[in-house]
Amino acid sequence: MAVVAYGTSAVLALIGDRYHNVDYIRLNFNRVFSELGMPYEYTTNYEWFVDEEATAKLLEGRKLFIFGRDGLVFPDGYVGPGSSDGVVTALMDAPPHGASGTWVTEGLAVAVDRFVRAGGSLFSWHNNLGVSNYSSTYRKITGGAYDGHPPERPWKVEVVNGEHPITQGMGDFMVTDEQHFPIYERTPGDLLLRGANIDGLSFDTDSGAAKRATVSATAWAHTHGEGRVVVSAIGHNLDALWKPAYLQFQKNAVRWLLREI
Repeated sequence: MAVVAYGTSAVLALIGDRYHNVDYIRLNFNRVFSELGMPYEYTTNYEWFVDEEATAKLLEGRKLFIFGRDGLVFPDGYVGPGSSDGVVTALMDAPPHGASGTWVTEGLAVAVDRFVRAGGSLFSWHNNLGVSNYSSTYRKITGGAYDGHPPERPWKVEVVNGEHPITQGMGDFMVTDEQHFPIYERTPGDLLLRGANIDGLSFDTDSGAAKRATVSATAWAHTHGEGRVVVSAIGHNLDALWKPAYLQFQKNAVRWLLREI
């Protein structure tokens, strides 16, 4: 297990939220970094990133920030990690209200922006584009925003750019996962992977920007100032994360972000 004491690793990950149990994410990154032979640190404490000063201090001396949580918090509590708790709450005298808010501040985004522009790297992981919905600054870093997904179901991951160091040698593969349909705001040349529902099952995005969509932007990479950014929406379960092709994608992404390839 490649985890070291806080403040000594080049890689820091912020992971876990209501809908994404930290344990499977930790298992994934333990494997990724163990196979890479690199140390990394992780935390679930989003409260540590409360403003620009606190975030900048956490990122000081780092080379890579893996951001693996969304922008939601539930200050009044909720019943469980799932989104379908109606049966349970119907049996309760006073169920938690479950109203969502956000913990994201522009200070957080400004600190990440400054970190990347100065030469650091960002891996925006799985559902992290939800943070872009609460910060225009962060949205400019990632080049996209969360716009919903259907339930987990089989779909095909297609390699769009096989010449990039992250995807070189990769072929298309199938996953059973959430197919996210983000708003993609980068150039076509930055796109690395796209999702295609080969069964023809479609999705209307939350914003209405796409109707009856079957193809989605799944992963992309670009520079931001002097730094590097990778965004990938795959990752709601270990089966998808540990598909051989996607496990290699994650390892290549880390190496590219750290300028090793």
